[in-house]
Amino acid sequence: MKKNSIAFLLLFTVCSFVTESALLNGSVKSFHWLNGSWQMQTKRGIITEKWAVANDSTLAGESIMTRADGTEIPLEKIQLAFRNGNYYYIPTVKNQNGEQPVEFKITSHNETGFVAENPQHDFPKRISYTLVNKDSIHAVIDDGAATPVKKSNFYYSRKKD
Repeated sequence: MKKNSIAFLLLFTVCSFVTESALLNGSVKSFHWLNGSWQMQTKRGIITEKWAVANDSTLAGESIMTRADGTEIPLEKIQLAFRNGNYYYIPTVKNQNGEQPVEFKITSHNETGFVAENPQHDFPKRISYTLVNKDSIHAVIDDGAATPVKKSNFYYSRKKD
């Protein structure tokens, strides 16, 4: 019994170290659950968010609105990147911020979600994504911890090809 306990503790310690190491080594592997196409129906059309691995340290995303008549409207380009020892969520939104990228530092993350913050940005100040299950994501944008009541929810489902 004592040998099993020691073996379990050793295995647990090694697994914890490997997981923590993977989260901090500059790889975006722990964010790969975002890969693929995600859709959400709105009153104005279908929003599709597509994510793909660009390289070991970057995921590339884009968001497009498809109207009922089939017209596609680009909404934003997104990068989820490891830079200078930190992870960042970096959207470039059409017709906002002079169409310049805005960095949101990822302040917490695990294998099924993250929170990214930029307290100096007008709105949003905080962006979070949570993998609800393998085919569902809940994203939230809000005005930060001080005023989280000003927020928008986005419920995406995995697009079936």
